[in-house]
Formats: sequence, C-alpha cells, structure tokens
Amino acid sequence: MVSTHLLFSLVPLLSLTAAADASVVSVCEFLHAQYPDITVWDPLGGHGSSTPAEITTFNNTLTEYWNKLNSDNRPTCAFYPQNAGQVSVAVRQLNRYPDVEFALKSGGHNFNVGFSSTDGGVLISFNENLSSTVRSADGESFDVGPGARWGGVYDETVKTNQVVVGGRLGNIGVAGFTLGGGLSYYSAQYGLACDNVLNFEVVLGNGTIVNANSTSHPDLWWALKGGGNRFGIVTKFTLKAHPLGDNGRVWGGIKLYSPARRGQIFSGVSDLIRTYPDTKAAVIPTFNIALLDMVMLFFYYDGPSPPANAFAGLDRIPALLDLTGETSYINMTNLAGGAQMTGQTTAAHVNGFPNMERSRTRQFLEYTWDTYKAKARANTARNITFSTATFATQPIPRVIAEAGIANGGNTLGLDPKHGDFFWIENTLLWSDPVCDAACPDVLHEIGDAVYDRFQSRYAGTEPTNYQSGDLDFISTNPLFMNDAAHYQDVYSSYGEENKAKLIQIANKYDPSGFMNRQEGWILE
Repeated sequence: MVSTHLLFSLVPLLSLTAAADASVVSVCEFLHAQYPDITVWDPLGGHGSSTPAEITTFNNTLTEYWNKLNSDNRPTCAFYPQNAGQVSVAVRQLNRYPDVEFALKSGGHNFNVGFSSTDGGVLISFNENLSSTVRSADGESFDVGPGARWGGVYDETVKTNQVVVGGRLGNIGVAGFTLGGGLSYYSAQYGLACDNVLNFEVVLGNGTIVNANSTSHPDLWWALKGGGNRFGIVTKFTLKAHPLGDNGRVWGGIKLYSPARRGQIFSGVSDLIRTYPDTKAAVIPTFNIALLDMVMLFFYYDGPSPPANAFAGLDRIPALLDLTGETSYINMTNLAGGAQMTGQTTAAHVNGFPNMERSRTRQFLEYTWDTYKAKARANTARNITFSTATFATQPIPRVIAEAGIANGGNTLGLDPKHGDFFWIENTLLWSDPVCDAACPDVLHEIGDAVYDRFQSRYAGTEPTNYQSGDLDFISTNPLFMNDAAHYQDVYSSYGEENKAKLIQIANKYDPSGFMNRQEGWILE
C-alpha cells in the first residue's frame, strides 16, 4: 500500500518532468552525446534512466544551495564542464535554441531564487569539475576555477603562507562573490575581491573564449569587476597573491556581547570607519534578533597580535565571551560553520549609508535595531516565525576605495573623495514554509523603513572624511550586489556613467543578449 501511494504521489511530478520542452531536451541530448560523463539528466524526468549512475551527483547539486527554495527548481539536465572549451560547446548549442533558459551555479550561495537555479532549463554547474586552485610558477598569483569555494582556495594558498582577497567564510563560492564585488578581511589593504583579479578567462555569448585583463579586452576586465555575470561566463580567475600574516600567523575570532552594549558598539564601529588606524584590521559586526538577542563581532588582524589601537577601541568594549586569539586563516574562515547551510530558507536586502558623526550613526543604527525588534514581535503574533533576524554593518572606509582605484578601478563607483560608508546586510532565516511568501516582504519592509528614516532625518549629512560628491546620490549608493535582493536596482546604484558604460560593454561582447537568458539583475 505504501509503495502504491508513493507511486501515485510521483505521477504528477513524473508527468511534468517527462514533458520537458522539446528544445531543452534537444540541448541536453546533444550535451549528453558529446559529453556523456559530465551531463546528467534529472532522475525524475523522462530521460532519467539514461544517467542512473549520476543520481547522487545531481541530487547533491540540487541540495547545495544556501536558500533551499532554489533546490525546488529542477533542471532538465545538469552539465558539469571541465574546461572553457566544453563551456563554449554548450553555449554554441544553447544559441541554436534561443528559447531555452539556462543557469550558472558556482557555490549556490546567492539566495535569490532562480539566480543560480533553473526549473526545466539547463543548469551549468562548476563546483564539481572546475574548482581547482593552482599557484603560478612565479608565486605571484593563483588560477582559481569558478566552482571553487573559498575554504578550498585557502587550503592551497596557506601552504606557501599566502592569501588571496576572497570570502570571509569558507563555504562561499568564488564566482558569484568575485563578480559581485566581494568584501574581504583584506579589503582595507588591497580593495575588494574583484579589484584583485589579474585576468578573467571568459566564454562570450557566441562561444568565443577570450582573456580579459588590463591589456587585453580591458573594458571587459573592468565590467567584470563588480558588474556581475551579464557579459560572459567566467571559467577561470587569476587572483593576485598576497603575504599571509607574519609567516602565516594571524589573529582573530568572535566576541559575543549583551545587547545592552549595542550602543557602545554602534559608536565604536563609527569611530573605526572614520579613523581606520590600521588597514590590517577588519571586523564584521552582526546584530541578531528574534529567538535570541545577541551582538556578535568577528575580529580579524593580519598578524599574530593587533597593536593597541588597531580597532580604534572597538575591541576594548567588555564582552560576555571572548574567543579571539592567535589562530590560522583556515580556522577564521570556518567560524560560524563557514556559511555552510542547507535546509534553511532565507532572504536578504541591502542598504548603503554614509558613516556620520558617531552620535548620529549610533542613533540611526539604534533605529535599525528597534525596527527589527518591532517587526519580529509583530510577525511572531501573526504566526510568522524567524529562526534568525540579523543585520550586519559592513564598513566601507575610504581606504577600500583607494585600494580599488590603485588596482585599476571597478564598476561600483566607490570614490575616496566621497568619504566613509557602510552597507547594512539585512537577513532573515526561517524553516516554516508558511514564511516562504511572507518573510521576504517583511525584510523588504524593514529595509525600506530604515532607508526612509535616513532620508527623513539625515539626508544631506556629510560622511566622515567627505571631500566632494553629490550627497543626494552617494549617501545611499552603491548597493552591494552580493547582498542585494532581486528587486533592488543594483546597476543604477553604480551611477549613471558607470551604468551606461556597462550597457555599452554588454552590447559589445554579447550583442545577441545571450547572458540575459538567465535570471539576475536587469542591465538596461
């Protein structure tokens, strides 16, 4: 009886997948004929019996998403390329069927549904076969596959006491993080992750393979530095190598604080952004609300022990629990599980604001905390329960912009003359399916309420270390692509000039609009 019920329960799903669009089936049939070992049909689809040995690979690909709603999207087939040539073949075949949707997956960390998943299309997944990290002969750089995770990258770089500018948590994928900008523990020293890409190996929308760097296709090189994946499919990143700590010795860890200390921490974060006395220092201040109110700060110093004022006094605020000390970079990036999460549903929304005089920044962040508290209480009463509600203040002192310009500039429009800035990454996590539709709207409301508060109370306030720039625009821009929701206009936040330049470059390298057949932020 159980088997009968199971069979009947699968009939609708089997019928749906068996009736996959003929064009998609044609693309998958071609890829499977050309590359039978790296093309896998959906096991629940009409062709699933063709690749029975790879069911586990396919299922793991669907499981490994930061937002489990992406796992509900089932591609007709998944393609696991081993090199740029194979990606080129896939692109040329997809061009023969312009109605076929495709998606690109690196680490699956982007929470926006459909950005790295496809329901019924072709999924090109890189983690399985394009995730190596290889040091150059001269030791000045590392070639990294788009499917690598930062933890695996660092496993290689630390062997020679080196590091690349990458993710602060080990499970995050390389490609989406880097193409979206990428904020690192090393950003105050060297800029964003995208600022440290020496070369992109790219498969263009017509299948041509090119290298984009400071001398070859420099416009494409610039566009890929924070401009996302609207210009081509990156199949290799050549990342600049940097020394790691003092012969590999670094310091860091987590401190936990009572929420009663949050006001001191708000002020301390503002002071750090304004003065930034030591570019080897980095922090991630996170404010957790919902089931448990707690303030947690990740501290990092690129050496065995930070000097007395490296964090501008932020590290001297009394903590409930202090887990900092000399450590390894691998251990640092494995904190909080290294962002390795499956089975949770999540949404995010990003805001950008100027770092104001400390009392004003403190008042503004206090309003943010209160807004979260009010929303959490109100929605708990409506039986919408969050596992976690968190906002993280991401410092963007002017030194990050300076480092980016020194490395050839990027698309975001950060300028040291605009003064100091910070992003607020707003995140909700939940497990109750009731929340799937409602919770993203709640987060949108929170983000909009905080933005409106800034505009009504603080608009026109000069950032610390401000020299010039249109305050109406630079006060809340740019947005951070890595943390942005699908409805946020990231490209416009880069400024009119940069957006126009990005559109021109996209039209030059992808005139047919091939890259727009995948989900993502619209560039138009």
